[in-house]
Amino acid sequence: MSRTFGDIEAKRRKYGGNPNVVIASPDIVSFKVEETYDFIVLGCDGIFDKLSSQQVISASWEQAKRKFTSL
Repeated sequence: MSRTFGDIEAKRRKYGGNPNVVIASPDIVSFKVEETYDFIVLGCDGIFDKLSSQQVISASWEQAKRKFTSL
């Protein structure tokens, strides 16, 4: 959030930035939550730049398993 709105060096050409690199316009997706969904993952591009969707799902399941087995 702070980079989107407040990092002037990342946006202004006179500071060496690129005005198109950090934007304040979010990608918004709307969908119906179904009873069959186990969970919903919200993540930023930083996550999905490094991990595939399957890797994110696998990591989420691993964390959920650890959480519920420790209770």
